[in-house]
Amino acid sequence: MKKRIMIMLAAVLALSMVGCGETANKNGEDVIESGAKIEGDAGDNVVRLGAQPGDILNNVAKAKGFYDEEDLKVEAQVFSYGPPIIEALTSEDLDVGFMGDQPAFSGISNGLDIQIISTTSASNKRHGLIAREDSGIKTLADLKGKKVSVPVGSNAQPLLYIYLDSVGLTDSDVEVINLGVVDAETSIIAGDIDAAVVYEPHFRSVATKENGVHIVTDAEGYKDYVSISVARTAYGKEHAEELAKLLRAWDKAAKWAEENPEEAADIVYEADGTDKQTTITNLELADQRVNFTESDIKALVDGEAQSAQYGLIENDFDVNDYISFEFLEKAGLR
Repeated sequence: MKKRIMIMLAAVLALSMVGCGETANKNGEDVIESGAKIEGDAGDNVVRLGAQPGDILNNVAKAKGFYDEEDLKVEAQVFSYGPPIIEALTSEDLDVGFMGDQPAFSGISNGLDIQIISTTSASNKRHGLIAREDSGIKTLADLKGKKVSVPVGSNAQPLLYIYLDSVGLTDSDVEVINLGVVDAETSIIAGDIDAAVVYEPHFRSVATKENGVHIVTDAEGYKDYVSISVARTAYGKEHAEELAKLLRAWDKAAKWAEENPEEAADIVYEADGTDKQTTITNLELADQRVNFTESDIKALVDGEAQSAQYGLIENDFDVNDYISFEFLEKAGLR
């Protein structure tokens, strides 16, 4: 299984190195999928950020003037998921990126010099398995012989193997199809696949009677999820003050969004077209925060072990060596 997974990951990297790939979000704006060249250079008080659809912290910080309060300029690009953000960090086209744990683990394992500088949210309810009503999939054991999609290289990928392992199955028992969450949504509604491991904003909103899709299970009891931000180590050495300002702005945004979910949903919708109820649900299900808790750190340590177990990283490492509290402390948040 490990050899097969590593071949899939290598294929993803090869495709991303070919050139720029973009799709449009619901507002018709470009969302980068792979290999995109980010315009602009790093500079004083300018942070180049890689974000993802449905992002709350950056969109709220921008709209509510929290960046302005910190005298900080943030140039953000929206990527469809984490792996192309890792690529852009590798090419030094980004300074900071939002992502789940798996893309960060892959980057670190492959020698990318980055630090995990904050959390952004934590929830086990925003990832899960959805299936077509006519697929016959009611439990995880029903996946045997089915077409199941997952975005290879994302933090949804280990969840698929954890699901399979929990019922005595392996990837040889299903047909694994590499699809991003946007394509997975289209494909499962069209009937091209039986099931998909996805995450918000393409999880609960897809599982509707109208779409003929239901939720089989979320990640609760299978994998603990914490979303993170990472920064290039070299950037942090030269721009510690900018990173502290960034974290303070995000902290304000997180607290404001928790207190004003409907207005936060309006902001995110205007920014990238994410369904308003999806954002409100995300705020209900996930803790928005930038400071690490002990459970966050344990989730990251366990997540790295799972990635190593399922062959999703080539080189095992201690996550604690890559978590930096420096910028949270400088920001007065820890």
